[in-house]
Amino acid sequence: MKTNNYLYGKEIEVPEIPNDIVMRRVELLKEHLSELLDQSYHTRDACRVSRVLKAIDFWTRIQKVDK
Repeated sequence: MKTNNYLYGKEIEVPEIPNDIVMRRVELLKEHLSELLDQSYHTRDACRVSRVLKAIDFWTRIQKVDK
């Protein structure tokens, strides 16, 4: 992931995302993922599962970058 300086430019103050917001998003995504995975493999929406996993990865990386 690129740094804030790389993306927004130098001397730009980018507001941080509060950790509790990030944590809550990850929790909600994991709960939803669990519901999706409880469905039969044959009827489950694999594309949706993949996108939820990507969202979990994204927010987990955001959390690490902000620290």
